[in-house]
Amino acid sequence: MELKEIREHLDRIDAALVSLLAERMSFILKVAEAKLRNNIQRHQPERELEIINNKRTLAGKTGLNPDLVEKLFRSVIEDAHRIEEEIMGN
Repeated sequence: MELKEIREHLDRIDAALVSLLAERMSFILKVAEAKLRNNIQRHQPERELEIINNKRTLAGKTGLNPDLVEKLFRSVIEDAHRIEEEIMGN
């Protein structure tokens, strides 16, 4: 495979990743609405820890660097907090 083909393949993968991330973030709206309806606290550290630990484990099983995956999901969670705060307030 030539470098150009490899880069095109990577670009397609990147586009798929962005699309999946957008889909995931669209569910944050639903989470915030459900928390409001059910009077559930916005910030749930135990759930965040569960997400991070699960993703680190998954990363290790797939040969990815768990630290990289943790950084990625911490960024996702941070943005989820921003969205939830906009919907739910403090």
